[in-house]
Amino acid sequence: MIAAARASADADEGSSVDIAGIDPAVVADVEAETSELLSRLIRIDTSNPPGDETRVAEFMDAWFREAGLHGEILGEPADRRSFVLRLEGRRPGPSLLLLAHEDVVPANPDDWQVPPFSGLIEDGYVWGRGAVDIKNLVAAHAVAVRRLAAAGATFSGTVVYACTADEEEGTVGGARWLVEHRPDLMRCDYVINEGGGHFLQHAGRPVYILESGEKGTAQFRIVVRGEAGHASVPLRRGNAVVGAAHVVEALVAHELPLVIDGSSRELVEVLVDDPGLRARLRDQGQARAALAELARRDGRLADMIEPLYGFAFSPTIVHSNSVAVNVYPTRAELCVDCRMLAGHGEEEVEAEVRAALAGVDADWELEWIGVIRGNASPYPTKLSDAIRAVLGRHVPGAELANSHSVGFTDSNWFRSAYPDTVAYNFAPHVEESYEEVTSRYHNVDERIRVRDLAFQALFAERLALELLP
Repeated sequence: MIAAARASADADEGSSVDIAGIDPAVVADVEAETSELLSRLIRIDTSNPPGDETRVAEFMDAWFREAGLHGEILGEPADRRSFVLRLEGRRPGPSLLLLAHEDVVPANPDDWQVPPFSGLIEDGYVWGRGAVDIKNLVAAHAVAVRRLAAAGATFSGTVVYACTADEEEGTVGGARWLVEHRPDLMRCDYVINEGGGHFLQHAGRPVYILESGEKGTAQFRIVVRGEAGHASVPLRRGNAVVGAAHVVEALVAHELPLVIDGSSRELVEVLVDDPGLRARLRDQGQARAALAELARRDGRLADMIEPLYGFAFSPTIVHSNSVAVNVYPTRAELCVDCRMLAGHGEEEVEAEVRAALAGVDADWELEWIGVIRGNASPYPTKLSDAIRAVLGRHVPGAELANSHSVGFTDSNWFRSAYPDTVAYNFAPHVEESYEEVTSRYHNVDERIRVRDLAFQALFAERLALELLP
């Protein structure tokens, strides 16, 4: 069954990465606890849509009650609720939120080697939808909080645990609802969430990516209008589908402006060895050619850095209102996903769309689907200092590099609602690298190494103790 993973596991048998400074018996116990919890969470199908995340909230509420810890199930609608628990330390101090979401993207069982909601534990992996996005953190953070409580909550301040609904679509509630309706629970000094924590092997050492911000999302449709007519007249002008094709070509061909800000600085400085290429990548006039050169040298690294240099237009859906193959439609729609750096909004996006389509022979108009502005937390901070200290303690030789997420996470809602909150994305792995882990997001045969899962729990526990001494 799972032949490829088993072959890899056989090749690596007995070679699990040690976690420095932690008793192997403790690591083994945490592996067993986190794996079992994640397996049970995966078996609760929270594919979004429809979500039905309340079942996870109720499960986690019962799981914590077994240890004498009590939180709240809250949110709306009734079947899309979240779970939040606050663990108070022995002394006053700041607050740290350990955040993850309950929902997952859908999975087609026919495409998988194992049933995607089986939660199978085999060959050193936990298998199933959500294993790396991101029920692994729902489980790891939960185990960290229970361990902190069992040790007497010796830290200062408050550790908050939250597993939230509706991150994948973000339309009905979840973290956005919580920050708006329950700031008494959710306002925190620090947030740790999904997104970063992957490492790349570079010059003989692991370089970990910390995401201190993320790009915004501007989704829009271009509506192209035409004239109805019989398709037997192929040269007839006014075909809305042909107009939409011209729009797609123009958007893809348009050279978007480069923006060089702090979001890519550390990736370039740490991971680009050639000093000349490094300098060109930070120079506005030479950056475009330098990115092309980087892509020829190291496509993996270029794929990480290039999206941090400004806008990105991605046409994703085209359809028309024709119901007959032999009839020209009067309306064709093109949906576009645009990502933009923190600080930019729909004004800049619309200006680029109009520049791209200035010469297109089509009757078009732009309609907004939705806009979420990107944002970022300061860096460095006490939180990044604590992350660096804990990481260095347990992963010898590790280096930290700051970046921004080119996708979306719930950290955005916390930065927007609470400007003084520092929210970072960081969930570290020790066995499997950036390429191995990120290729499984929203993909078939999603899985996580049990050692990586355990490290995420142990890291969160030790980060709380480091940050809240």
